Amino acid sequence: MALTDIQILEEYRTGEQDLVESFYKPCVREANIYDRAVGYFRSTVFLLIGGSLIDFAKRGGRMRLICSPVLTDEDYSAIADGYQSRNEMLGNALIRDIDVLCCDEQLQANTVALATLISLGVINIKIAFRPDGHGIYHEKIGVFKDKSGNVLSFKGSVNETWNGWHDRGNYESFDTYCSWDGAKESTRVKNSEQYFERLWNGGFDAVDVVDFPSVAKNKIQTIAKERVDDIDITALYKVKNAEEDPQQSVTKRKPLPHQLAAIEAWVAQERRGVFEHATGSGKTFTALTVLKDHLGDDGVALVLVPDRLLHKQWSEEIKEELPNTTILKAGDGHNRWRKNKRLRQFTQPGKGLGARIVLVTMATARLVEFREGLWGGDHLMVVADEVHEIGSRENSKALTIESGPRLGLSATPRRYGDPNGTEQIFNYFGPVVEPPFTLIDAIQQKRLVEYEYHPEPIRLTAEESDAWEVATREISQEYARSKRDDNGMPIMSPRIQNMLIQRSRIAKKASAKVPYAVKTLVDNYVEGQSWLVYCEDQHQLGDVMDALRSRGHEPCEYHTNMKGDAAASLDWFKRFGGIMLSIRCLDQGVDIPKISHAVILASSQNPRQFIQRRGRVLRVCPGKHHAVIYDAVVVPICLDQEPGQMSLLKSELQRSIQFSEMAMNRSGANKLISIAIDLGIDPQEIGLADTDGIEESGDNDDD
Repeated sequence: MALTDIQILEEYRTGEQDLVESFYKPCVREANIYDRAVGYFRSTVFLLIGGSLIDFAKRGGRMRLICSPVLTDEDYSAIADGYQSRNEMLGNALIRDIDVLCCDEQLQANTVALATLISLGVINIKIAFRPDGHGIYHEKIGVFKDKSGNVLSFKGSVNETWNGWHDRGNYESFDTYCSWDGAKESTRVKNSEQYFERLWNGGFDAVDVVDFPSVAKNKIQTIAKERVDDIDITALYKVKNAEEDPQQSVTKRKPLPHQLAAIEAWVAQERRGVFEHATGSGKTFTALTVLKDHLGDDGVALVLVPDRLLHKQWSEEIKEELPNTTILKAGDGHNRWRKNKRLRQFTQPGKGLGARIVLVTMATARLVEFREGLWGGDHLMVVADEVHEIGSRENSKALTIESGPRLGLSATPRRYGDPNGTEQIFNYFGPVVEPPFTLIDAIQQKRLVEYEYHPEPIRLTAEESDAWEVATREISQEYARSKRDDNGMPIMSPRIQNMLIQRSRIAKKASAKVPYAVKTLVDNYVEGQSWLVYCEDQHQLGDVMDALRSRGHEPCEYHTNMKGDAAASLDWFKRFGGIMLSIRCLDQGVDIPKISHAVILASSQNPRQFIQRRGRVLRVCPGKHHAVIYDAVVVPICLDQEPGQMSLLKSELQRSIQFSEMAMNRSGANKLISIAIDLGIDPQEIGLADTDGIEESGDNDDD
């Protein structure tokens, strides 16, 4: 690992990112040198990064720190008497600060840890102050270096204190520069390195930088441990913020009001139900809060996810929020659960076994071997993320697992065109926990940004229109031959499902969409923005990419069948932005807050897909005040000549009208509404029941 493996943003701001988790800890973990010039440094910083900084010390890491002392008016008066008096006053001021920290029982462990690192030379401190006046040295810069020679510098307002870094402390911001991000960035990093060296060596007349007074070092050595291994890391997290509010506990994230209300309602439903919460609502954290309560000291839970990406994300979230929980992974290449009845032993009830979670993909959970290997029962809690995925024909086999509490998570839990699958989900997990947390709720609570919506009517060519009409007649004939249920309604066979999918691709791949996408990007894309283009397949993606390259753009791509490193492509886009062309890979479970614009070329008739895609674009990010969505909407020229396109028109209008109703520019769909009226369609009658189509969720085995 190295600093280059961290996703570094250009700027960070309190409330927009978790400064500790997204920046400070990762950098400390990967660096071996940390140079810091800062207004203040306090041992309370150990409340946030204690374990990471202790590990930094054990790996041989070294920190050089330049900071200001806490001086009173009397101290400044004494300093004015001469150099010797100044050193004496500096020593006395530092001893006074150390004594205050030592007397606070809540901060004793942190003070001892800081003293140990200073005593052992892990942290080398120099004191900076203004020689001619009562002002203080108040600059804040930092430089991280790793063993590979990569350097990252940052400048901003944040002090090296609890209040500086924590999201409940001060409102802070800083900018970052990476040596590996081009010549300009490399120059800025080099300037920061040279500035720190000059400052460390006392090269500025306006600031006096002196060695840490020996009298203060002697005081520190009286409380320091002999070895880094002697520091009690666990004690560093059991204190409160003594800098500003002694009554305010330093803890991790706390549930928001809508999350607490959902948990309370779920408990009232006898711990069964589904959280229908929009993207950005914090569904995962809400579930982790419930899991924490269930697990206690010796509880067991089963977390089911639909794909590898969410498997990885849940693993990271569990480790962060439930650090004392043991995880047994299954699926995504993890097979240890198969050996020596490990799964059964791991999930058995009992005292002294510790809190345990089995994290499993749905493709593995549905296997007979897995289901029979579990120790089911009331002691086992089941959580399913993107719960709509578990209602498919194959995945629903996992719904035979016996358990106690059950919780499903999804922004859209109902399966489109699959009432049986939807019924199975709610029969197993219980009903939706009221009230749902909607997209409007998320925007109003600033969990998502507002957005503009710009739909554009797209026409099929004569050949495409003919193909649609032929496919529609064949589907109608197949429906007429299909079996009926008890109510006389046709049962959708796998053949009909496949025919519907194939017909929908005619509209998704409409040839007019490529020039529309290219014109939209050429006319509106600004360097530095992050645009995502949703394509149907590699042919459409290739056509758009070739056309953009011929006009001077360099888009990147991201899909499962791409040549090269898909993860590297995604990381590049996360870091630098630009134009990314994607095929279905970014519908759920991917969080790229920088995405500011989206062009939708391919959208299924399934509302879930366009709801997920909209949610991807509305993530909150520093400097992102709103998002913009461009949508290619296929509409017929004349329904009399193209009657088979009625269902297509209804599904396309349904998406467009829903998007427009919640957009900043609510008149965005007016052009489409006028087209519908001209074709004899009442837009107000468009609804889910008026369209046909199916749930295109996969039953792919990723075990």
